[in-house]
Amino acid sequence: MKMYKILFNTLVVLILLAAIFFFGFSDSYKLSLEAKVKYMQGEYAQARVLAKEAFDLDPYNRMAISILAQSKISAQMADYVQDGKRYLSKIEKITKQQNLSDADKIKIKLMCEVMMGRYVKLNPTVLTDKDLYASCKKTYQNFKKIYEEIFPQKM
Repeated sequence: MKMYKILFNTLVVLILLAAIFFFGFSDSYKLSLEAKVKYMQGEYAQARVLAKEAFDLDPYNRMAISILAQSKISAQMADYVQDGKRYLSKIEKITKQQNLSDADKIKIKLMCEVMMGRYVKLNPTVLTDKDLYASCKKTYQNFKKIYEEIFPQKM
């Protein structure tokens, strides 16, 4: 029984050393790990660049493929939230006026429809940051609320 424990521990150590050696000397996996760190920090654009470099070095690098795909999705979501803030500030400036003109209502309607349409096209995955998706959902709800207030549905 003791012999099996020694053999098992030796095998585990050898596997760990092989993994360290592989990750330490493979440029593709070094870049993949760096991309993973950038992704976890919320730097999706930088993660995508590093994952693309890793993928170019080794097209069979599954970590690079995964980070590349996930960073693209997360970057779209981050852009959605950023654009939403920008549009909401524009809408706020427009609505500070006493009376909304028809042209102002059309501007607001277009901004809301664009942002609501973009939200539907967002496709979060299991790996997508939950806070980022919650921000997207909140942004969508803000635009939906504004749209419903300015353009109530007539029954």
